[in-house]
Amino acid sequence: MSNKKNKNKKRIISEKPILEEGLSTIGDALRELSPDMAIRFKALQGIESPAEWVMEVIFDLFPYAWKDTELLGEAIINIFACEFEEAVESLRGAIEMSPDAYPAYHLLGHVYGCMGNYKEEIDCYRKIIKLRNYYPHLYYSLGMSYLLAGREKKAMAAFHVAVPMTPEFNVPEFWFTLTFEKLNRYPAQNNGTGDKNTIEKKRVLSKLYYMIGLELIEYGHNSDARQAFKKATQLLPEFAEAYCQLGFVHIKKLRNSKRAEKYLQTAEYLLQENKEFQRAKLIQLIFNTSELPVDQDKAAEDWLKEGLRLQQLSLNQGAVDAYKIAISFKRDYLDAYYNMGIAYGTLEEGGGDVLDNAVGALKQSIRLNSTFIHGYIALGAAYIRKEDFKSALDVLRQAILIDAKNPNAHYYIGVACRATKEFEKAAVSLSTSVLLKPDSLQIQYFLGLVLIDCKNFQSACDAFNEAVRIKPDFAEGHFMLGYTYLENLSDIEKGTYHLNKAEKLYIKLEDFDRLERVRAMRVK
Repeated sequence: MSNKKNKNKKRIISEKPILEEGLSTIGDALRELSPDMAIRFKALQGIESPAEWVMEVIFDLFPYAWKDTELLGEAIINIFACEFEEAVESLRGAIEMSPDAYPAYHLLGHVYGCMGNYKEEIDCYRKIIKLRNYYPHLYYSLGMSYLLAGREKKAMAAFHVAVPMTPEFNVPEFWFTLTFEKLNRYPAQNNGTGDKNTIEKKRVLSKLYYMIGLELIEYGHNSDARQAFKKATQLLPEFAEAYCQLGFVHIKKLRNSKRAEKYLQTAEYLLQENKEFQRAKLIQLIFNTSELPVDQDKAAEDWLKEGLRLQQLSLNQGAVDAYKIAISFKRDYLDAYYNMGIAYGTLEEGGGDVLDNAVGALKQSIRLNSTFIHGYIALGAAYIRKEDFKSALDVLRQAILIDAKNPNAHYYIGVACRATKEFEKAAVSLSTSVLLKPDSLQIQYFLGLVLIDCKNFQSACDAFNEAVRIKPDFAEGHFMLGYTYLENLSDIEKGTYHLNKAEKLYIKLEDFDRLERVRAMRVK
């Protein structure tokens, strides 16, 4: 924050006269319309007034060439006074004057959130994405709104986008502190410690920091994750899962076993208090604090289940760690090695440099069982991602020898052959795969792409038509049909029909890059 502030100092100074003029105008208008509001505004005025400070922060975080800041200033005063309907009116006025004013949309979303209208809040943030403004605070706000709307997976997906933009915990901590404390996300109803809004504010912030901590771990930022989990426990001392993650991050990432044991023991106690005995038992097994002998196979199975649970939540690094613990109890645990390889592969797709780890885990799975076809197929897919197509084909052909009727083995052979420009061989393998699994969207679509490579355009359209039959709202399938009919088969009617479908679907998905591609095709 401080570096960014220094970097943008010139811009802030240059805009200050506009700011001061805008605040002065607000003051005059308020004196005429509402003497009571004018008194409050006067209290906020001055070089270090809260209103001016918040506006400078907004200018700093969200650079935008404002034509007039008067309505923005009015909205901030309204937010300070918890007059959210009036703030909405001011911000809508600012947007009417400047339809691309993404900071106004962000503040408008915040105000809707203060009013408990999460649908409108989410819509505001998505409009910013439509305006092609991508910055971490947007995705942190979006994630929070999804969380409050009960859509936790969507919230985690938003945080997953935000973390790599600025992988320091102080960024979301500052932003949520600003919006919760200064901009009245949960305005206190009285000064007592039992204030309902204050309790809810701490609960929500604690959950937000916990979820962000999980995403920081996914990207390997363990020290920042520790800060996030610690903040979560400070806000909510009974938050068992946050203590659990604090313990895990210390023992597995920061190598501090004493602190890890302290946090895990607290987590174990809280989980037992909450009657979550299975999870308490898992934590207990790490240090074997029980005096009873440990059933190694049962412990391994429990940790495998924990890994699968985390993987289902898209917490792949946590899943990898759970599988490693499972293997520590059972060295030849095939299922743990296989699922660990899959989790590593997903981490790599998200930007982690762990593909070699995926290959190693999957190799071990087929060493443990030389006929484990799923291990061969997953290993072949991992080699394709490494662009080691020879190794991929060797492994996948072994899979065919084990089970010639496995559609996935033929599919990945087709993918590898296409990558090496052996288009006819790719078409043969993918056609076999389609016969074995005709209702696979992925296989039908990829067969269509390969048939275009083979210049068999009518057959390609047949494959794409099958894809959109399987999934009628498959935008990419409609686009490829439109492209192929227009460019290769000169069928203007069918081409236009499918491009129109693709355009509507991309608008709905808010996929603006692909939307431009469709519109460029139509200009031709």
